[in-house]
Order: sequence, then structure tokens, then C-alpha cells
Amino acid sequence: MSAGSTEQLAVKDCPTCQRRRIKCDRGLPSCRKCGKRNLECPGYGLQLKWVHGVASRGSLRGRAFPSLDAPMRVSNSPHHSSETLTETRTSGSGITVLDRYSHSTTRFSPSGPSPVSDLCFSQARPLHVSRLLSWFNDRVAHRLAWVPQQNAWRQMILPMAESSETVLSSILAIAAHDLASEYPPNDLGHGTFQQMSKNYQNKALALLAQELSSLSTSSPSALEASTTSAYTLASVILLCNNEFMKPQGAGWRVHLSAAREIILAAGNRPSRHHQLASIEEFLRLEFYEASVWADLTTFDNYNMTIKAPPASGKNAVFTDFIQVINQITRLERLRYCSGTIEQASSYGPMQDIQSQIESARNSMMRLSASIHFSSEADQHGFELVVWMYYHATLIYSHQALSEDSTASDHVQKSRDEILRYVQFLSETRDGMFAQDLVWPLFMAGTELREHPTGQNIIQECFGNVMRISRTLDRARVLSFVETWWNDPGTHTSWIDMAREQSQSSQCDILIV
Repeated sequence: MSAGSTEQLAVKDCPTCQRRRIKCDRGLPSCRKCGKRNLECPGYGLQLKWVHGVASRGSLRGRAFPSLDAPMRVSNSPHHSSETLTETRTSGSGITVLDRYSHSTTRFSPSGPSPVSDLCFSQARPLHVSRLLSWFNDRVAHRLAWVPQQNAWRQMILPMAESSETVLSSILAIAAHDLASEYPPNDLGHGTFQQMSKNYQNKALALLAQELSSLSTSSPSALEASTTSAYTLASVILLCNNEFMKPQGAGWRVHLSAAREIILAAGNRPSRHHQLASIEEFLRLEFYEASVWADLTTFDNYNMTIKAPPASGKNAVFTDFIQVINQITRLERLRYCSGTIEQASSYGPMQDIQSQIESARNSMMRLSASIHFSSEADQHGFELVVWMYYHATLIYSHQALSEDSTASDHVQKSRDEILRYVQFLSETRDGMFAQDLVWPLFMAGTELREHPTGQNIIQECFGNVMRISRTLDRARVLSFVETWWNDPGTHTSWIDMAREQSQSSQCDILIV
């Protein structure tokens, strides 16, 4: 860099360059050496991770709980050193990108179970915060929900940001990450919002550490513990969804583990306030569904414990199908361990899977009549997605459990039906339910070896899903299917291929 250059540099090397033992160029918002090798530069803020500790006091006493790998404080000062939004500047122009928000840098309360920010109740909310909250409300919440008209993210979780700095920071982190995707990778806006997302994520993690510490070292009142638990769980689930949006990353597994511990620790609490109970019920449902999808590609560390979704049917849109998928996965793992499906059934009553799939479809069709769709076309689109889930789950049941040589005809029929429905859907409003199509597209794709026409349809549909509802892990899901198409016959099923790849950490994808 020339002596007269106005480019601003970070004060230390990025963690990736440190790990690679090379000299970092310290560029902002991320170093160019990482970019040249297609590595995700983590920036220059605190790099935090969950570890497990054991609480000796408080409502988490005796439980392993998620904590941070190093103690961390959140300063009361409005002028932080490396973690504020003021550290990134434009290069060359002399115009600050994030400094203009420095007047409203968030102040954190160092004590109490759910820190309340001056920012939340300010009449003059900073421009970037208002924009990110609007973006979450208008765009992100839509992509997180099965059905836009039944959106608990907008109705339950977003209002929590008014009273919890932790939830607010988590929402801002995921909104900024999503907004960054609106810009080309080399655009200044992309880097600006990515850095903003990392900063808010670090703040959320720091506040989570305080809340968990409060729960584990003290004995708060039942209401206080319930409130803290709801805010903490909401923040962890939000951060988990934020990790879902990062391709080639598996940080979501860590957050899922943290959410599991929080849920288990709250299991013996007294009855909660009705509103808090509804929020926690929704969050538990989100955790359950994410865990089922994660289990599809979990083998060595698969948890044989039977999972049960929350009892409430509210917000449970595709949960009936997900319950059947969960049972199929469990029986497949038991079958693999024992050698036969008959032996696997000795672990519990062997139920009629196909009957359960039929029941899930009928339940979903009844639900369709109770949802207030904006048009008949939207309702028809939803019903097409239900049929696609029906056929996708049938395919999975045959692949995982069937030993009937005649089952291939049923599988091919279901595969062709999915291809037919997805083409109908693309002719209407595929954008309405694009986020729901990964599972049926994946299952149809696993039955398209030596079918180039069908493969082209799957590739095109995956491209549309990623264009409309973000890439997430979907590029790697498609890459896995393409690898399966080219498999020379060394594996009997995609499940066997995924099981083998998992031994070398090559298969850590999320099919959602």
C-alpha cells in the first residue's frame, strides 16, 4: 500500500490467515487473500463458539449447558474497540459506510436476565436498524415460514425485539446477512451488510452468554426464568437459521445442540404465562423440525432417542409429514444396526408407515381449507406442495425400509408425479412456496439416475428455488444429487453413499 493511500486496514490478521500461517492483507470488510481462494473470511471481530459446561446452581443445576469458550464482557461504553459498527470504512472514497451509525451504537446492560436496550424504545430508531427490521418483517420472515399467511416469526418473534436486546441483535444479524445477498459479491453493500451481520451475531452471542450464566448461577423467579428462557431460545433458533443461510457451513449443528439443552433445562419449570408458553411452543416446534432434517444426514452421532413434537397443533403446518420422516429415519438407523427391519421393529411397535403418510396428506388437505390464502391459485399451489411431500415421503419410505422388489414401480410413479406437480407449480406462483420444495426435489432427484431429461428439470428447479428463496445449503444438496447420478454403482442407495461420506465429513448437508 502506498504511503498516500487512504485505505483503512484491520489492526490484526483474520483467523483464517492465522490458521493458514500466512500474512493477511487485513482488507476490510474481509481480506482479499481469503477471497482469492474462495474461502469465507470471518472478519476481524471475536470468533465465538459454544462449548458445554455443567451448571452447579440455579435452574440449570446438574445440566450440561451451552456456554462460550472464553469469558466475554459487553461494555457499557457507546464506543467499543473492534466490535462496534464503526470499524469498517469505504476504501479510497473517504466516505464512511458504517461510521454514520456510530451515534446510535447499542449500549448493553451488563446484568439482568434479558437486557433491554435504549435502542428498542427510541423514537428515533437508527436508519439501518429500521431498515433491517423492515427487511426481516417483509422478506426474511416470509422465507422462514412454511406458509406466508401463518407466520409466527412475524407475529410472535419480531415483537420480542422490543424488550430483548439479545433477540433484537439476532434478528438484525439474520436480516443483515439476508440483505447482503441482494448485492453482488464484490459490491460494497454486500461486504457492508455481511460485516454488520457478523457484528450483531457477536453481540447476540455475548448477551446469550450473560443470560445463560444468570440462569446457571442464580435462582431466578419462575416468571423471570421463563422469560429469560423464551428470549434465549428465540435468539439461539434465530442464530441457527442465520447459519442455515451460510453455504458450506455446519454452525447450525452447534446452535441446534444449544437449543436442545435450553429446552431440556426448561422441561421441569412450573406452568408459564400463556403468551410465553405459545412462543416457546412455536420455538420447540422449529427445533424439532430442524432436528429431523439434520438427522437425514447424521449417522455416527445419530440420537436414537424418540423425538416428539410439541403437543400443540398451532403453527404445525408440515409437521405431520416431518413426524413420519423422523420415524422412517429412526427405523433405517435401527435396521442398519440390527441387519433387518424385523429386528429393528423389536425396539418399538412397527407401525404402518404408508398409512401414516396417507394420514399426513389428509390432515394437510384439511388444513388447507382453514388457511386464509390470498387467492385460489395460492391455495392450489399449497395443495400441490402437499402432494409433492406425500410422494417424496413415500419414496423415502421405500428407499429406507422396503425389501419388496416390486416397490420400484411405486417409487417411479411418485417420482414422476413430483416432476409433474413442480412443473404445474412453476407455471403458477412458484415463488410463494419455493422454500418448501427442497425435500420433494431432492427425493425425486435421487430416483433419476440415467434420466437426463428429469435431471435437467431438477437442476432447473433447484436454480429457481435458490434464486427466489436464497442458496442456503441447497447448492451442496444439488451437488450431492449430481454426484449420486454419476455414481458408478458402488452404493445401493443415496443413503449408503451419504453414510460413507459422513465418515470423512463430506456429507454434512441440510436438505431444507
